[in-house]
Amino acid sequence: MDDDKIQVYQRALAREKAARKEAESILEKKSRELYYKTQELEISNQKLEELLQTRTSELKGVFGNIVDAYVVMDLSGNVLRMNDAAQTLLGYEQEEKINLLSLVISEEYDRVLSNFKKFSEDGFITDFQVKIKVANGSTRLVHINASVIYNGKNQPVAAQGIVRDITEEKAVQQDLIESQNRLSTLISNLHSAVLLEDENRKVVVTNNRFCEFFKIPVDPSQMIGMDCANAAEQSKQLFENPEAFVERINHLTQEKKQVLSDELQMIDGTILERDFIPIYEDGIYKGHLWTYRDVTLKRRYREVIEAERQKYSSIIANMNLGLIEVDTDDKIIMVNHSLEKMSGYSKEELIGKKGKEMLLAPEHHDIFSAETEKRFKGISNSYEIKVHTKNGAVRYWLVSGAPNYNINGNVIGSIGIHLDITEFKNLQLQKENLLHKLEKSNDELQEYAHVVSHDLKSPLRSINALVNWIKDDNQGNFSIDTQTNFDLIDATLEKMEQLISDVLEYSSIVNDVEAQNHVDLNVVMEDIVTLLHFPEHIEFKVVKNLPVIVADQVKIQQLFQNLISNAIHYNDKEKGLIEVDFVDDIDQYTFIVRDNGIGIDKEYHHKIFEIFQSLDKREDSTGIGLSIVKKIVDLYNGRIWLESKPGEGTSFYFTFPKTP
Repeated sequence: MDDDKIQVYQRALAREKAARKEAESILEKKSRELYYKTQELEISNQKLEELLQTRTSELKGVFGNIVDAYVVMDLSGNVLRMNDAAQTLLGYEQEEKINLLSLVISEEYDRVLSNFKKFSEDGFITDFQVKIKVANGSTRLVHINASVIYNGKNQPVAAQGIVRDITEEKAVQQDLIESQNRLSTLISNLHSAVLLEDENRKVVVTNNRFCEFFKIPVDPSQMIGMDCANAAEQSKQLFENPEAFVERINHLTQEKKQVLSDELQMIDGTILERDFIPIYEDGIYKGHLWTYRDVTLKRRYREVIEAERQKYSSIIANMNLGLIEVDTDDKIIMVNHSLEKMSGYSKEELIGKKGKEMLLAPEHHDIFSAETEKRFKGISNSYEIKVHTKNGAVRYWLVSGAPNYNINGNVIGSIGIHLDITEFKNLQLQKENLLHKLEKSNDELQEYAHVVSHDLKSPLRSINALVNWIKDDNQGNFSIDTQTNFDLIDATLEKMEQLISDVLEYSSIVNDVEAQNHVDLNVVMEDIVTLLHFPEHIEFKVVKNLPVIVADQVKIQQLFQNLISNAIHYNDKEKGLIEVDFVDDIDQYTFIVRDNGIGIDKEYHHKIFEIFQSLDKREDSTGIGLSIVKKIVDLYNGRIWLESKPGEGTSFYFTFPKTP
């Protein structure tokens, strides 16, 4: 090898060596840098691992303690992990293999698949509600918010979501909706007008009645949201005082204080009563409620009632009857002016006092207590009491009492109306004395009548005996005229004796209670047929079976006997007829004695019942027979009259009471 080549080689070797040395120097430098970087990376990785462990621990804490159910699943719906709340909701343990799609009820499955596909595409789903069947077989309504989990290459690898059980919440919400619907229906059909406004005076709810009152020609539902700020101006023409109406509305909405029973007069005569109720929530004003009621009839009734109250108060205050109202302890609550005058006490002296102690005579305390007890049992009553007035005078009052009730029907006292009957009692006492004297006078008169009858008949009998002696001593010596005169004397004496007997009989007719008995009138008719002489041309007939009455048999027989005897005496027909009949009324009998005799002219219909009145001057008639009949009928509070046509006959009618 020549020197040139060697030199070239050496130079090349020297350059290579220098280059290697330089490379080793650079490598050493880079190694040192790499070492330092490695140390830094190790420190950084250590810090990152510590941070990761911290964050993982924190996430585990959140995952385990979140209130709502939290679920991690793969993209097929298989649960990878779930917290305790999710296990409680679904009823499955962490170790059990479950697929969320399998929990969906059949009716919801298609909707869930559709939304699951959209979820995969969008990467999230919010406010999704679905019904699922949990482990115990019950159906629950759940609310889901979920999102897709991506890896570092932005590829979906799993999904996570929060599941909240809203079954009870939904039920409560449904109940609330139903309640709101019922409330809306109730408000719509209320008899009162209702308007609910929010804090900005926008309509929240109203009803048909409000639209009717304010002549608003729209459905209440169309008013929701309308601004009421200018509504008063639009409606003011409906009211008698429009400016005052608007001013009052503005005042109430500004003051925001509750006001009840404002009264409004409309131009058509309607009277409204208005309430304004502000609504606050946690002290914050949220709006107000207006209610309007038609009180026109109520006001009219109140006015009428007040007028009636004033009228009857005036009547009560000024009537002549004394009025007392007492409570259940007999304490006087109210008296009227007449009671003050009757008792002599003023209202102030009587109010609060016991009526029995203030007014009643001691001997009548028991009567008053017994009657008061009846009233407290709900029984109205009337009774007499003896009272002492303030000045000590004794008076008699007639009390008409009635229980006093409250609105619940309970007896709270009594009300008594008092009539001063002192004068009446005195008159009654005088009457009793007079009746006693009259009874004694009647007894004396009866005794006197019998004595007079005997004394009057004795001379007649003496005259009759003397005339007979004269006739016997001078038999055959008297002329025809003289004999006729003696016959007239005999007839006159006989008529006078009959007249005396009839007068005695008339004066003897009195009402003897002890002589009352059950009288069979059919038997009476049989006795009359035996006693009276019926000529052959006169037929006597009882039309139907007669009743049994309670009376004095002697008087009843005398009554019928006089009527029948009268019919016999005044019958001028070849074939005479006398009938006895009766009509059965509700509380009385009407008896009829009819004949086909001479009849009686109408002008004599009343006269014939007067004593000593007769239709003719028959020698055997004293004119007392029909007077006796009327007197007997009067004794039994009956009525007697007749119907007659001259020449055709007469019907006598008289009534007789039935015995209860």
